[in-house]
Amino acid sequence: MISVIMEVRMKRIQILACVGLCCFLTACAENANEERETDGYVQITGEQGADEKEDEPDTSKGAEISDQSGGLEESGVSEEAELPDEPAVSESSEKTNVPEPVDEEELLFEMTEPTEILLENPSQEYYLTEPIASGRDTSLTLELLTEEANQITDTEKWFQENELTPVDSFHMEDDTYRYEIVGNDYASGYLLSIYRKEDGMFLKCLDFSNYRYADNIKPGDEEFVEQRVWWAQSAGDVLYAAISHNTYTESCPHTGYLVAIDLNDDHVIWKSAPCMTNGRTFEIIDDTIVCGYGFTSEPDYLNLVSCLDGSLLEQIPVKTAAEYIIRKDDVLYVRTYDTNYAFQLWRAIGCP
Repeated sequence: MISVIMEVRMKRIQILACVGLCCFLTACAENANEERETDGYVQITGEQGADEKEDEPDTSKGAEISDQSGGLEESGVSEEAELPDEPAVSESSEKTNVPEPVDEEELLFEMTEPTEILLENPSQEYYLTEPIASGRDTSLTLELLTEEANQITDTEKWFQENELTPVDSFHMEDDTYRYEIVGNDYASGYLLSIYRKEDGMFLKCLDFSNYRYADNIKPGDEEFVEQRVWWAQSAGDVLYAAISHNTYTESCPHTGYLVAIDLNDDHVIWKSAPCMTNGRTFEIIDDTIVCGYGFTSEPDYLNLVSCLDGSLLEQIPVKTAAEYIIRKDDVLYVRTYDTNYAFQLWRAIGCP
């Protein structure tokens, strides 16, 4: 009897153990299944399968922005929802973009276009309205100090040995103004822009177009006789400019002028006789302009011309055409085509 009871109890225990084991295994299976689903949700990085797309609409951000093939309507999200809002601009950011106030004179300099003033060419010969007044009672005399041959191509060495500032034939200055000579190309230069030296303020642009071509041009030489401004300097309210072509006088004899211009109203006060200057520079000393004219197989001179009326005061023969005439203290350095000169400057007092 006892053995039967024990056997029944053992079967019950086995049954309970089996039931418990089954419950335990079922619970573990469900938990494992939940873990797989959770892990899968986190780890998905690719696109959904075809079955998933059919079962539920995809409203993820990736689906909204990958609209290359189906358009906005296929994503199931409205166009307004997909477009980002415009970034708001704060008042502080707007203030940081406001430019600083600009000085009115500086702004005028930056925005002003050169105003070209066309100068009259009153004559092909000597011309004078009225002499310029002067309080000086002096005259200039040059005394030859040295004369020596150069090597023609050693111009830079000449500037260095005499401690002279190299010359730019398109940019120059004096105590009051800076000048810029421009034209259609490197060979031409009929526009003279004038700037105030103190602050670089543009003042005016003088147009010498009426001086570019003169009459009596030798047939066949038309392309060689365009005249340009070579140098400009001022004294008081008067601007002095040198104008010439760069070929033989016989090609066009009306060349090599000095012109005096009133900077107050831009009228021509006087114009020298032709063949006074065709060098790269000239010097104003008191009331005298020292310049030079010459060319191959032509007479070569240093010319002393009056600043007051443009008349020729004196001619000094030189071996070849003067190219550079530069004053340093009381000595005038002159470089011609093949010869270097140095002159002592003398000022005679009380001369008529």
